[in-house]
Amino acid sequence: MALSTLKCISCKERFKRETMIKKPIGNFCSTDCIIDYAQRKGKKLLEKKAKKEQSLRKRLFYASDLKTRKKAAKLACHRYIKERDKGLPCICCNRPLNGKIDAGHYLESGNNPQIRYDEDNIHSQSVYCNQYQGGNSDDYRGNLIKKIGLKRIERLESMKGGTVKRTCDDYKEIENYYKAKLNKITIDK
Repeated sequence: MALSTLKCISCKERFKRETMIKKPIGNFCSTDCIIDYAQRKGKKLLEKKAKKEQSLRKRLFYASDLKTRKKAAKLACHRYIKERDKGLPCICCNRPLNGKIDAGHYLESGNNPQIRYDEDNIHSQSVYCNQYQGGNSDDYRGNLIKKIGLKRIERLESMKGGTVKRTCDDYKEIENYYKAKLNKITIDK
């Protein structure tokens, strides 16, 4: 007799074929089950729509959140610097860079916003030199002269201090610039 019964798509019980209410989405045992099913499906659709809207709001927030954009620009820049300097020794102590590496600034980034993302100002450093030796600036400068030359260092030093007001779009542009440079350097290797 299993052939003469159908399962209600709402309550999942089996009923005689001739007592079922047939709808395009399936068979129901009663109008109560049709209503219950429609309410559950409607609730799921509303929840799905709300999640989608929340995700969109979150993406829009991150796209226009200054703190998030600044962090993304810094991350992209530092990734590029670490890849660019791969295989080179620490700019301060000349020891091989192994393990965790920092992208250290010759002139600290916090007080020098004009050159925060300047590639001449950022080089791979050991965590020890950057974080525990305060950047080891005396050795950094000497080795930097050998690496990029005195003229470029003097250019950096002439740009010390100042203020820069950057927008979300500015940070996005910086992020995209370094991502493109990282892709190019990775492809070229």
